Amino acid sequence: MRKIENKKLLTIITPGELQRMVIEQLKKRGIGGYTVVSASGAGTAGLQHGMLMSDSSVIIYIIMSEQRLERVLVDMDKFMSRGYRVKAFYQDISILPRKKSKPAEET
Repeated sequence: MRKIENKKLLTIITPGELQRMVIEQLKKRGIGGYTVVSASGAGTAGLQHGMLMSDSSVIIYIIMSEQRLERVLVDMDKFMSRGYRVKAFYQDISILPRKKSKPAEET
């Protein structure tokens, strides 16, 4: 059986028009795997119902190591400091990896 790995799940919520900019920044950090989901709801910016790109939101999910997470959070903080509506939160997760661990050599 594959060995369970401890990772971080980063969730980013941002307006749809910022999706490309956020993903480009993730790519600069070497992140190529992510999932994007359309979202609707209400918050401090009002109702986000998705009728237009300017009033829709996306949720971006990324699984990564803690070291990479820290660098990406710095990037998200910079976006927020510039006034972009970006929310980022993370949680500890355990995953069953796609690749099997290499077996330890017998001694």
